Amino acid sequence: MLSSKYVKALFEGRKKSTIRPGVLRVADKVYIHSRGRIVAIADVEQVIYKRVKELTEEDAVMDGFKSREELVAYLKKRYPGLRDDAVVTIVKFGKVTKVDIPEELHYGGLTPVEIAAMALNKLKLSKREQEILKAVVETGSLRKAAIKLFGNVDRRGVIRRVLRRMYKRLYGGVEDQTKDH
Repeated sequence: MLSSKYVKALFEGRKKSTIRPGVLRVADKVYIHSRGRIVAIADVEQVIYKRVKELTEEDAVMDGFKSREELVAYLKKRYPGLRDDAVVTIVKFGKVTKVDIPEELHYGGLTPVEIAAMALNKLKLSKREQEILKAVVETGSLRKAAIKLFGNVDRRGVIRRVLRRMYKRLYGGVEDQTKDH
């Protein structure tokens, strides 16, 4: 997820990375979402793990900020409770390809609601997966489900990951995970 105010900087080459809290596993390519659409597909050039207190001016400029202080202030505002000794993941982008794809096409042409409903009907699920998928079905959107579950839209990635996992389970040939078996 990328705030719409940073999308222009990404396409102009002023934003060449993103920094997220925690130790994240990152694929070779990432889909960059903004305002309910996939706006870019970026090659991942490098993944670096650092503590917040180890972030540098270079890290800040690479991420589109003017200074380390501006970057750290933004991260602490964006992720309340982020401490100086917390680990962050820096994802450096290589080639960035501009696209304009509705998010639901990322799920094989199915909408998030359709995937959630099928998973609820056909798969054995954890209580947390059930809660997330029910919120998607009941609200009809990722944004509204995130607000219902987390109080804001910032953690939509949690819902997306569950939906991708459900799509793979439904269409990836994993038959032993269905309720019928």
